[in-house]
Amino acid sequence: MLQRKEALLQVRVCSTIEIVEKLLEMNHIQVLLISEAYPLEDRERIHADKKIVLTQSHCADLGENEKEIMKYQPADKLTDDILKMCQEEFHGALRAGRGRSLIIGVYSPVHKTGKTTFAVKLGKALAQKENVLYLNLETYAGIGGYFPEDEGQDLSHLLYYAKQESGDISVRISSTVKQMGALDYIPPMKVWTDLRAISAQEWSGLLERLGIQSIYSKIILDIGNSVADVFALLKSVDLLFVPLTDDVYAKAKMAQYRYMLEVLKLQELELKSVYIDMTRTMRQSVKEAQGEVERWKGKVTRHAESRAAPRRSSGSSGLDSRGG
Repeated sequence: MLQRKEALLQVRVCSTIEIVEKLLEMNHIQVLLISEAYPLEDRERIHADKKIVLTQSHCADLGENEKEIMKYQPADKLTDDILKMCQEEFHGALRAGRGRSLIIGVYSPVHKTGKTTFAVKLGKALAQKENVLYLNLETYAGIGGYFPEDEGQDLSHLLYYAKQESGDISVRISSTVKQMGALDYIPPMKVWTDLRAISAQEWSGLLERLGIQSIYSKIILDIGNSVADVFALLKSVDLLFVPLTDDVYAKAKMAQYRYMLEVLKLQELELKSVYIDMTRTMRQSVKEAQGEVERWKGKVTRHAESRAAPRRSSGSSGLDSRGG
């Protein structure tokens, strides 16, 4: 079953054309899967956006709006072929006019800021109105905490598929995604050395394909320092939230971080950074971040230099909003 936040796509199994026609009186059919045993004149009685005909070899009377799939093949291959055809239709409709996803990064050089809780709660809040995907790229993501154990395929599998397959990976994405309430997520890598082995080019390629080929309008990256080239990854996001705490050690670390940006000539990261005061309640921090996301809506671009700098957090705790 394919799911969209605004509506639920239903799958119905029917034994005769007549039953399908009765269902058609009540509902619109997006995809019809039907045997070639029904001749073209019967299949044309059913109006559907797409028709998939199960064949033994080649269907001689294939209609204009029909595609065929060989039914005598391994079950997993048959299922993959059907899902790919269905999801190409489904994802194409969702992606039409949407453009690329907004890539949101959450990163802080300061530990114990509540960064992951903030990232997850922000994702859940945004997911109430749109399709949002959360990816955890930390050394220890907390499997058994936020993420249940033994969830099967994880982010490492999706990266592998992205390297091996040059076409649309939307089916692979869907087969890997899990749900945390309304928020979709891909289970994190279990071994941090695997995370460390992923190059900046691989991250960039995956994000590009997720942004274009997935149904998600927002993708949230919860970024840790185990990423091989963390600054290259930070450069690839569109909007960067930097959680802060108000103590002398946190301020010292943030000052060193901003010094690093200056030394490495990465001041462009400042243009996309919003510093979030985590001394307030989590609800206040998330609400502020939602406002910043809304402010950036429709302004996705790869060229940070062309963007105006977003405002800094204006928390009431007296925290220096520039992190110094």
